[in-house]
Amino acid sequence: MMGALLLAYTLVVLVAAPVMAWRLAASGLLRMTPRTVIYRGGMTTSWLLALAGTAVLWWEQDTSPAQVGLVGLPPVAGVAWSAGTLVFLLLGMGLFGLLLKFLRRGESPDILHLIPRTRGERWLFAGLALTAGVTEEFIYRGIALTCLRRLPGLDGPWGPWLAAALVALAFGLGHGYQDAIGMLRAGVLGFVLAVPLLLSGSLLPGMAAHALLDLALLARSPASARRAAATPQPDLP
Repeated sequence: MMGALLLAYTLVVLVAAPVMAWRLAASGLLRMTPRTVIYRGGMTTSWLLALAGTAVLWWEQDTSPAQVGLVGLPPVAGVAWSAGTLVFLLLGMGLFGLLLKFLRRGESPDILHLIPRTRGERWLFAGLALTAGVTEEFIYRGIALTCLRRLPGLDGPWGPWLAAALVALAFGLGHGYQDAIGMLRAGVLGFVLAVPLLLSGSLLPGMAAHALLDLALLARSPASARRAAATPQPDLP
């Protein structure tokens, strides 16, 4: 069974959020906004959406924490799943990096703008990375994926994987500011993040791997920031 409130929440996450992300990307406002404002806004929005999801689950009383993956694993298994997921995420990032080089394309201007440049920005970005690891996995792979798995046609043997693919599609589209290659990359990585949940039953390895991947980007931020500063920015519409 699935309540109307849970379905409405899932539609907001999988449909409304990507539409809003596309509108923001098309407006060019992201590149006009200070990075510290973007980081703080991203953290606030993510936690509010996660809290709203928690409230929906509490209100409907028909979904246990374990059903959305909030269950622990034995220490060795937890570390193994987290490390394995992180390895595949890094491989995915590397392959898409090679694809960009092959196509002779760089990252989108919005991504270049989001790269932290100062110590203060890097601290805020670290907070955003941890926030994304926890909240996005809970929202997308936890609540939304659980909701889709209850729909007719998605409750069969292959249903969970199809549901994971649909969530990954929405997750990729939600990164509209990253242009076509960036959205494809986010979608593929989003599907990878669903694998430990579907195979182990726990959301925690995906949370850990997601957060560690985003934190690893901090190690590249000084060099990336120098490249971004040297890259001509297109005129805003």
